[in-house]
Amino acid sequence: MLGGMRRALQYKAHLSRRVADAARGQLAVCRELYNASLEERRGHWQRHGVTITAAMQSKQLPAIKADRADVAAVGSQVLQDVIQRVDKAFQAFFRRVKAGQTPGYPRFKPRCQYTSLTFKQCGWSLGPVSASGTKRTITLHGIGALRLHWSRDLEGRVKTVTLKRDRCGDWWVTFSCDDVPARLLPDTGAEIGLDLGLEFFLSKSEGTPIDNPRPMRAASHRLAQSQRRKDKRTKGGMRRRKAVRHLAKHHRTAERVRRDFHHKTARDLVRQYDLIAVEDLNVRGLARGMLAKSVHDAGWAQFIAILTDKAASAGRSLMAVDPRGTSQMCSACGLVPAVPKPLSQRWHRCLCGYAAHRDVNAARNILARARAGPSASGLAAHAAAQT
Repeated sequence: MLGGMRRALQYKAHLSRRVADAARGQLAVCRELYNASLEERRGHWQRHGVTITAAMQSKQLPAIKADRADVAAVGSQVLQDVIQRVDKAFQAFFRRVKAGQTPGYPRFKPRCQYTSLTFKQCGWSLGPVSASGTKRTITLHGIGALRLHWSRDLEGRVKTVTLKRDRCGDWWVTFSCDDVPARLLPDTGAEIGLDLGLEFFLSKSEGTPIDNPRPMRAASHRLAQSQRRKDKRTKGGMRRRKAVRHLAKHHRTAERVRRDFHHKTARDLVRQYDLIAVEDLNVRGLARGMLAKSVHDAGWAQFIAILTDKAASAGRSLMAVDPRGTSQMCSACGLVPAVPKPLSQRWHRCLCGYAAHRDVNAARNILARARAGPSASGLAAHAAAQT
């Protein structure tokens, strides 16, 4: 086994009313600190033309804690993480400015957008696992003891612990672990090329497609009903809040169906093939086109990220190749038609006599390019840029 991999393990948390109130109180304090830090940076630059660093703002925390009891109840590392979040937001802003992209100046966080607390080396402690092996408690500084649904054991070294409230009102605890050992799979000697699409989620170079589940389309009727119910409620009322949570649960269900499908599909591919070749798609660009809804529903970027992670853990080779021309060129003889095939032409027929589905032909070309060597950038960096 190999080491050095980073993993995030998430567990469902059950909070009592008192503990939930304490957690919401700390979220409110951290959100206030985030907005105040952002305002201080912006105002100081406008008045003096000088940037305030994260270190300078962190030095002010002891004085703030001495003046305010609610801030003093929050762990020091949690407060420092808030300052670091503001600093990361500005770093991303300047990076986009230098790259010529739409900058997107950092914004103030409303209550619904600041939903997590991050603990680092201290401020948390794990209790023993229950006799059944399915329950465990974690105690967070200033919040109290939370019951966790212990679905799996931790691996590696715990670096951070994050308590997060999702948009449905449920609480989750995420352990970010370093030095998680990889589990290599035995070689199979098989190679595969994959063409991602909308008619089929992916087509293999072997000729077998995998259907597209389209979870958002399947849930469209329930989503439309929940959306209409929410729109009828008065803004700011309790009934509207309940309608918003009800709508969020439908969206979460569709997201879980999609993620479960991605994990199972990636797991099967990693188990069966030593070399997996995929196309280096510009998912962000495709998601802005006329098929944006279908592209988002397919979730190609999430699937590529999951497949990349599983392949690295299993010791498999994953290559991203340039997809240009893979649907036009014949995978049997290499002939490119003088008149390009339109997207509506779903069957590839060549003068050499070879005929196959358009996506299967593209998958074979993708595999051939991977065997010759990837012509695109590394897949891990590409997947990180798309998510």
